[in-house]
Amino acid sequence: MRLLAGVLLLASTLTGSSDPAAVVDGWKTSPVYVDPAQRSLVPDKDAAELAERVNGHDPAIRIAVVPAAVLSAGDQSAAAHTYVDQLVDRQQADGIYLVVFGGAITWGSAVGVDTPVADILTDELNKHSRSDPVGTLNGVLDQLDVPKASSGPPGWLWPLLILIVVLIVGGLALRWWKSRARKDEGPALYRPSYEVLPDEVDTLDERRATAREDVTRFGEELDSADVRLDGVDTAGDVQAAMDAYADAGRVVDGQPDDDKLREVRATVEYGRWRLACAQAKVAGTPAPPRRAVCFFDPSHGTSVTDWMYTPPGGRPREVPVCGACRDRLSGGSR
Repeated sequence: MRLLAGVLLLASTLTGSSDPAAVVDGWKTSPVYVDPAQRSLVPDKDAAELAERVNGHDPAIRIAVVPAAVLSAGDQSAAAHTYVDQLVDRQQADGIYLVVFGGAITWGSAVGVDTPVADILTDELNKHSRSDPVGTLNGVLDQLDVPKASSGPPGWLWPLLILIVVLIVGGLALRWWKSRARKDEGPALYRPSYEVLPDEVDTLDERRATAREDVTRFGEELDSADVRLDGVDTAGDVQAAMDAYADAGRVVDGQPDDDKLREVRATVEYGRWRLACAQAKVAGTPAPPRRAVCFFDPSHGTSVTDWMYTPPGGRPREVPVCGACRDRLSGGSR
């Protein structure tokens, strides 16, 4: 018996092909295969935890995360169905197959197993966004009664862990004591792809105002962009960018809470990326990878790399930066 479930998360015009042999070869060493281009979507740590969870399960569970570009233009559901069938034919084994096609489709197949994959997958996709495939996959495994991976340390490690926790808490307390006088310095910037962090606390009203400003900026970028909605190659990207702007505008016109503001950040970031794709087609250059906008100013456009940055009174972390900000930081200026 083969039960197939495909859920279309995002209308996409991406085209491409990829030999499923690479996925099947990867399954020889791990039940979870993540294409190198998709490690920002499913990091190695999450892939390892998923593999530990499903390893040795009966019936066998195999997971693959591949680029959406493997789907051909047109009916993506049919393309996903065909791709998963190719994986099953090459693997030649019963079990449950879960395949994430980038940010486009998640597809499940139960081969020789009486498991309602369609209902389970549909239910989990209603709970998680398209940018959270790890949460979706773990939710499916929860419904399949797959035990969570054991992460507890051996008993002899507990005294050492307690000592480490005490030292960390003490260090954090000392840091807070030294920085308490500067706790109000610096604005908490609104960023389409990054949540406000603990050392950047501000008020909800301020976050709403900055979100409205960012949506307005995005609208101005759309107005000034040198692309046409009726263009043969750019119509899909331009329409997607305009839809993202309209969706974000409806949210910020109300009184959104932080959950809604996080959705606005994701929507605007996606719209900017689709606009950049359209502009690349007009210029005859390759479409940009889907990266977050510049950490320091969304109007700088899509980031080109990640940079280790320490804000005043904050903690070091990697942030996405545009080319100009990368050059500025490498020169030692702030």
